[in-house]
Amino acid sequence: MNPKDALLHIGLNEKEIQIYLSLLELGSSTVLTISKRSGIKRPTAYLVLQSLVEKGFASRIVKGKKTLFAPQHPKKLITESELRLKELQEVVPQLEIMFRKRRERPRIKVFEGKDELDRAYDDLFVVKGKVLFMGTLKLSMEIFPKTFQRQDIVQLSSGFTIRELLDESKESLEYASKVSGKYHDVRFIPKSLLPFEADIGIFGNHTLITSVKKEYFTIDIESKEIAKSFRSIFEMMWTSAKPIPSSL
Repeated sequence: MNPKDALLHIGLNEKEIQIYLSLLELGSSTVLTISKRSGIKRPTAYLVLQSLVEKGFASRIVKGKKTLFAPQHPKKLITESELRLKELQEVVPQLEIMFRKRRERPRIKVFEGKDELDRAYDDLFVVKGKVLFMGTLKLSMEIFPKTFQRQDIVQLSSGFTIRELLDESKESLEYASKVSGKYHDVRFIPKSLLPFEADIGIFGNHTLITSVKKEYFTIDIESKEIAKSFRSIFEMMWTSAKPIPSSL
């Protein structure tokens, strides 16, 4: 990930990023110097600098009649992110109470378009538990790149396990050899059951069905009964699926 994307993800806008990066290059500087370096007009640059000071990414230094602005050390970004996470964790219980009190809770969500689909699995990393997937790896990775990135860095445990049924392809074999472990198991769908042009994920009371060819949409069905039914289908397929070859 490049620095600009990382800064966007922690809540800075485009102009704030331009100014902060200019500050890192310049060090303590006047608004005029920062404005020229960043290419942002002086009045706007001043307002952006004020915002960065309030967010803890810059500091104001008064030297006689001069006012200078200086960047905070880049490690400050980690501290800021940790602080925001801590604040969010403190209010989550209250938000959960509000969530449960809603009279009408949506039971079905539809995600349409390639850009929207990667949001479909956001709840997975909250609900956790026993997660089941089945699909064609290459197609699924094209549709859910960020989900696979999160899966790479997430900490699996006895309370968060993954089992996957994948197509028996070179990509799937390489993927299985990389991710398989105590809490992550992969088996391969027999060729007689292919082509498999849908991605199915089951976790908690969620069943996600995704079209991974031509049309791009995911249906998230939140139903205990439907999730239970799909788990049964998964288990039947699991018993006839091929385990990872011992040679890998």
